[in-house]
Amino acid sequence: MSESWTIGSATAAEASSIATLLTSQLAEHDLPADPSRVAEAVAGILADERTGFLLVARSGAQLIGVAYVAMIWSLEHGGLSSWLEELYVLPAWRGRGVGADLLRAGMSEARSRGCVAMDLEVTEDHKRAARLYEREGFSELPRSRWLRRL
Repeated sequence: MSESWTIGSATAAEASSIATLLTSQLAEHDLPADPSRVAEAVAGILADERTGFLLVARSGAQLIGVAYVAMIWSLEHGGLSSWLEELYVLPAWRGRGVGADLLRAGMSEARSRGCVAMDLEVTEDHKRAARLYEREGFSELPRSRWLRRL
């Protein structure tokens, strides 16, 4: 396996592969995800850049990672902000810097779109991800996230 990769914007032609990666991400965290709804969400993101953006890590023609950054208007941050909803790297590629490259590219793109901050969440059992975010300057907030399905 080659050790090189590139980071770039996702394309519509990659939508199916991106949906597969994101469905794997959710399953890895025991979050039930309907693959068709994930594919629908990916198509929606790619169709309207105001919702956010998808970045992919590629090794040759293979997608090895993906990041989805949602755009939000935040009162707390005083303007346009971003939410790193998903960052996923295939298990065989972890520990090599792919995730850090996706994160840095996501922050750079969010900044170039006028975002003043990036928020994210980490599950309590995902220490590896927490270490990455801490190394990149993120601070843990004293909050819990709540959800109600509509």
